[in-house]
Amino acid sequence: MLLRAALLLLLLAGSASAQQTGVVFVDGDGDGRRDAGEPARAGVFVTNGVEVVASDASGRYALSEREGFVYLTCPQGFACPEWYRAGDGDFALLPDAGDDAFFIQISDSHVYDRVSDFAEHSSPAVPWFIPQVVVDWLTLRQLQAIYGDDVLDRLREALAPYQDTSSYWFDVSVYAAYRAEFARPGSPFAEVAQAARDAFAELAALRPAFVIATGDLVLESNRGTAEAIERWFSFYDGLARQTGLRFYNTIGNNEIAGIQNPDFAPEDPRYGKHFFETFFGPTYYSFDRAGLHFVALDTHRHEPRPDEPEWWSFQRMPPEERDWLEADLVAHAGRRVVVLNHEPFHYDPAWPFEDDQQQTADDEGLFATHGVPYVLSGHTHWNSLMRGEQTTHITTGALSGLRWVLPTAVHERGYRLFYARDGELYSAWKRTGEPLFARAEGAADAASVIVVADRDGPFAAIEVERDGGPSQIARWGDYFVRVASGAGARLRVTGVRASGERVTVDLD
Repeated sequence: MLLRAALLLLLLAGSASAQQTGVVFVDGDGDGRRDAGEPARAGVFVTNGVEVVASDASGRYALSEREGFVYLTCPQGFACPEWYRAGDGDFALLPDAGDDAFFIQISDSHVYDRVSDFAEHSSPAVPWFIPQVVVDWLTLRQLQAIYGDDVLDRLREALAPYQDTSSYWFDVSVYAAYRAEFARPGSPFAEVAQAARDAFAELAALRPAFVIATGDLVLESNRGTAEAIERWFSFYDGLARQTGLRFYNTIGNNEIAGIQNPDFAPEDPRYGKHFFETFFGPTYYSFDRAGLHFVALDTHRHEPRPDEPEWWSFQRMPPEERDWLEADLVAHAGRRVVVLNHEPFHYDPAWPFEDDQQQTADDEGLFATHGVPYVLSGHTHWNSLMRGEQTTHITTGALSGLRWVLPTAVHERGYRLFYARDGELYSAWKRTGEPLFARAEGAADAASVIVVADRDGPFAAIEVERDGGPSQIARWGDYFVRVASGAGARLRVTGVRASGERVTVDLD
């Protein structure tokens, strides 16, 4: 009883002194205005970034006045083309009964449209007195530590169409030759804008219900100029819009503008989170899709230090966001929750960079308290899946590989395909431009589910053999297939193209 009373007080908070009000309604003709006969929608949650209230029987919500956005949790079965605004007002819901089960997660797209941007704003700053050969040697040693000693062979293979590296007696010269080829005008390696366009076109061709982008959308806002940052955001926004897909964007550390650029003063109104908010709205929010409640977080806040007054932490939510998250999770109690964040909330010893791990015990405790089953993240440019007692953490590698710099043979580029079923998530990582044949990850019973996709869309047919004979399968949409008693069995999977061409892969 006390819990119900507390929840009621939470949902009605601020109603007596509210100065931000509006109505949530179903927009039958899609014109964004409430016309006669268009019904109000009760029970839709609206927030000012701290309070969370539910629209009443007349569709009305009321919030305490607060600077910033007013926005709603877009409910299941509806599209919300204008889900946030600067201040109060009405919110229109468009009926949308589409199949939400299949979606895609991308992370670390790091888009930029000029190859010179990488050298100017993202490559390591090196003092003038350190010779380039030393920088190349250190870089090569790091690449070998991450990707193995055969990284040189893969670099040579990438360079083979353009120059003969077989006579290079000095290992560093192979990396230096690749670096020079990347910077050469007209080099195919330098087509970073086209590579990004191709990747986004592939996403569109797979026809997901929506795309989740878990941060680092653009190259390097920390060090960029305001002109460059706005250009990158415009480029990313254009790429996403051209797909025709709904993108849910999560802010990453590379979206925090100017914090490592001494010429970009904190007094500049474009400093910090300005560009993300200008293009995409609130930096933390929630929405309902695929029978799940998704919560996108922002774990980036200004934390001045005595010796570094402009220091930002990339591991903690601002206090008002913690209040909002608690209220949002209470308001959606009983729902299966999927948390989205750029930086991971778990430690994976397989990652090569220990300081890229986010260990936030307080936040993990909050997830456990509310029974959060899944957290999706990025940041590390690495693929990882780890199961805790209650929460499965899935980290997705970078769409950009290593900011589009290294060849895919060295650092793969790709994204993750998801299918939501009965409150569980099944997923598999797909390399861009390549077919996918893999066992699903995520849910406890995922080993009996396989994921099959062609280079940029579905195969015309999928066939599965188990132990040398045909296996009974159940199709889940275009890409996911449950195999009868498939867990632990050796499977032969064939994708059949419309042309009749067959692609066969054995899965252990």
